[in-house]
Amino acid sequence: MDQGSNMGGYASVPAPDNAAATMPTGASTAGAMPPVNNVQPNIPVPPMATAGIQQKKSSGLAETIVLIVVCLIAAAAIVFAVYFFMQYNDLKNDFESQKSVAVADAVAKQQEEDNAKFAEEEKQPFSKFTGPSDYGSLSFEYPKTWSVYVESDGTNNSDFVAYFRPGQVDPIDDESSRYALRFIILNEQISSVQRAYDSNVTAGTLTSSVFNADNSKITGTKYVGMVGDNMDGISVLVKVNDKTAIFQTDSQVYAQDFETLLTKLRRNS
Repeated sequence: MDQGSNMGGYASVPAPDNAAATMPTGASTAGAMPPVNNVQPNIPVPPMATAGIQQKKSSGLAETIVLIVVCLIAAAAIVFAVYFFMQYNDLKNDFESQKSVAVADAVAKQQEEDNAKFAEEEKQPFSKFTGPSDYGSLSFEYPKTWSVYVESDGTNNSDFVAYFRPGQVDPIDDESSRYALRFIILNEQISSVQRAYDSNVTAGTLTSSVFNADNSKITGTKYVGMVGDNMDGISVLVKVNDKTAIFQTDSQVYAQDFETLLTKLRRNS
């Protein structure tokens, strides 16, 4: 290219890399692009969007409250269920315990009744006892389960003494022995024998009443109460010629059998 051609136009000179940095002071920047800042624009939220957010928050709070209430109700229901179950279990156990006690009592009562019935049946048939003929031949019937011991048979004008008791007769010299029946015939007038008994009636330890048996063939006096030392029983005094017959039970335990025996009392002479 010749020199004339270059003179007729602009020379092409490449721009330096730091052209912007070497721009003269006071040079105009009106045509330059503003620098880009990394800041989000403050875009206003539409009113409808704000209301939706608040509505969602209110709804979430209500659901939380409802959930808490449901949980509390469920917890209370569980507590009451456990409480009532425990009460029911206690009542059931108490009922079962009372039922067991009632059954045991019923069984024991039935066993007692059966034993008593068996004991009464074992007394049958009654045995008959007759005293010495010289002493009026008094006779009576007593349970066959009783044993008898005649200490003195009335010979040689002595007293007649016999002891009766269920099973084995206890030693007669033991003051603690108690007999279902003492059958005694004393060689004494009934009036003298009665004095000791009547004094106890006056003292209040005995009560007395008229006694009759065998269609009034046998008469006497019946005493109920303390018939001896620590003996709460029954004594019947009967006149036999010039003698006195005594029928005595030492304990109220034998009272029923004793009363039955008195109804079977007979005089054979």
